[in-house]
Amino acid sequence: MSTDQVVVATQVATTQEDADAVDAIKGHHSELAEQIATLTDGLLEAAESGDGFDAARAAAVDFLTGTLMPHAIAEENHLYPAAARREEAGLLVESMIAGHRVIGTLVDRIANEESPIRAAAAGHALRVFFDAHLVDENDRILSVLAGDPDVSLAKVVHGMHELLGEETHGEHGAHE
Repeated sequence: MSTDQVVVATQVATTQEDADAVDAIKGHHSELAEQIATLTDGLLEAAESGDGFDAARAAAVDFLTGTLMPHAIAEENHLYPAAARREEAGLLVESMIAGHRVIGTLVDRIANEESPIRAAAAGHALRVFFDAHLVDENDRILSVLAGDPDVSLAKVVHGMHELLGEETHGEHGAHE
């Protein structure tokens, strides 16, 4: 490894700004996963008890359509095209986009399923699928991008609240 590379968990970033961007994206992914877990637990508990399901569903759908799906769209518009430039990442990017379609289908089922138990089951499926999806995102897509000397991950995600959350890190603008 040359002196201009920075080790980030299991991947190598070509700049400190890219290492910071990886950390920010992974942090936001963790926040998304935690919120999904909380909301889907709420759906399951409400379906089980028969009390408060409409409110639990409304909270879940609000988060999923207002935060999670815009995050997925931002990934498809910014991260994935940058990763797809690398031949070895093409099939992975296609798989990640297909995963977003599965997530979208599950969000629709949570929102529209008449049976609270079936809607809660779709919520649980979303949680499990999203956790698996994050492994590919964090360990594979981000590795491709952070390790590509021809791509500045920090520039790709600059100002992308959907990808990074609302916090601001660093003077170099890894995100706003």
